Amino acid sequence: MQNREAGKFYGHKKKVTYADNNVPVYKLRIAKLPKQLKSVRIEQHFSKFGQLINVEILYGKTRSFPTQCIIHYQNAKDAGAALKQKYHTINHQRVKVQSCPGWEQPYLIESLFAKSSNNVNLLTLNDYCLERIFQHLDLRQQLRLSLCHSRLDKIFTYMICSRLQRTFYLEELLQFSTREQRQFLKTADIYMERFVIAKEYQGFKSIRNICAFLKEFRLRIKSLHIIKWMPVQYRTFLTSLQLSYIGELEMYRCNLKDIHLKCFLKLPNLKVLGLARNHLLKGTYLKCFRKLERLSLYECWNISNDEFSQCCRHLHLSYLDIRKCIRPTETIVYLCKNLDTIKLSGFIEYIVKLPKLRSLEVHHSNSPITIRFYNALVEHHADNLRELKLTGETYLMLPTVARIVRLHKLRTLWLGDYAYNGSEQVVQLVTKLSDLEEISLHYSLRIRDQHLLPLIIKCTKLKRINLRMCRYITSNFIWSTLEILSQRIAAAQPLVILVYGTRIKADILRSSVYRKNRRLLKLLFHDDKQLTGLVNEGSSFDINDFELNRTTIDTMDVEFMNDLPEENNDASD
Repeated sequence: MQNREAGKFYGHKKKVTYADNNVPVYKLRIAKLPKQLKSVRIEQHFSKFGQLINVEILYGKTRSFPTQCIIHYQNAKDAGAALKQKYHTINHQRVKVQSCPGWEQPYLIESLFAKSSNNVNLLTLNDYCLERIFQHLDLRQQLRLSLCHSRLDKIFTYMICSRLQRTFYLEELLQFSTREQRQFLKTADIYMERFVIAKEYQGFKSIRNICAFLKEFRLRIKSLHIIKWMPVQYRTFLTSLQLSYIGELEMYRCNLKDIHLKCFLKLPNLKVLGLARNHLLKGTYLKCFRKLERLSLYECWNISNDEFSQCCRHLHLSYLDIRKCIRPTETIVYLCKNLDTIKLSGFIEYIVKLPKLRSLEVHHSNSPITIRFYNALVEHHADNLRELKLTGETYLMLPTVARIVRLHKLRTLWLGDYAYNGSEQVVQLVTKLSDLEEISLHYSLRIRDQHLLPLIIKCTKLKRINLRMCRYITSNFIWSTLEILSQRIAAAQPLVILVYGTRIKADILRSSVYRKNRRLLKLLFHDDKQLTGLVNEGSSFDINDFELNRTTIDTMDVEFMNDLPEENNDASD
């Protein structure tokens, strides 16, 4: 009877069956194997469909993990023939047969490496050549190639993954197939340090698979940033990680309440916490995060001064962002003696009494307290303040700039967002800051090319200039800057200038003069992104260009031009 049932498969043409992600099926699985069935009987039954490589029985340790059987065929068509029949009867025992998941199937694409007179066998190349092939592919193509053979898998794991970015985005991972997701998390897990979830998703089937893989491979992610996710969505993701390794957590606009902060208390080594724009927080449990060093409460306006005072009494913070949140009292300032970085929405005179203050960001305004604030700031921190970032569309008067430049140790200076803050007189005053490394003059309509040249000449440590939307800056400024820089000893890093919205066109990147001097100067053409808590905290040069605009005009054009012949390059001037 069994021979007759098996015979009807041999009478038809066998076809290959595919698992998820279009992976040919070689391995079958009996999910719940009866205890009476032995491997000999199973092998006798399934060998009627084709040649077997192995029959393996996996015994379950508990009732929740029943005994399973893995049947490995040598030919995918034979496995497909066995799968045509969903239920099989062996020794009067009815069993259900299904295909194993795609990632459990063996390496299959032997046709790529078959010896032929017309094709090159890929595996005959040395490791260096294979590495160069991988480098010309994007990440998904690299993953697909690594799945083709065990040797390619080792090339990807040991030679490619170590050069990948340490920051990874969930939206990129969701574009991969299930097998590619598992392969990536399996091989690149030790190199992933920062995970960013910056998008809302309608379906969560793929995310559940990713959570299962994260739990399987026990990823040691140190920094996790979740943006615009509801509490129900991120809890499963959070519990799938190794909580003891998470030292930095940001929850941006996640509609958090105080009760939701309780689950974050399970993170024993949490030192950085960003809670920007969670308007429902009242700050009841903030005092429980005893190891916290950096805290962002931007636009958490429901937090009271009393609750925040309790928080400051128990914590030893070095970084604090309370813009549009609370107005700190003198008691709060006294409790936060260890602060070296603070961000405020307005001038508060007793902030200058912080003994370790190194970085200050404040919304500038022309009020009677302004003069007293800057005078006190110069008096207490003329020798130790490193960063002063002024924001807001308020006019910055020359006497105020004259007081600012008395902070002669400044390395970073932002001059607000008002269109008439930047001028020739302002630049002349700023040139007195010999240690200046970064300056922001964006939206300045009075700035011209010749006004900025004294800044390049006198501030020899300058590394970054923000000229975004300075509409009267032309390419002549770039050529003059290159001439000045070429007369100096080359710095370790090029001078970076953000020129979005100026009269400088992206065609300048194609010039051979610019390309030959890229070690001296780098131009960025991307627009600024709105600062969102700790993900984009800081300079628009480093964070926005590297994280949010990873394929800028700069990198694309330069890579394209490097592939052109030399004579074509010179012709593009």
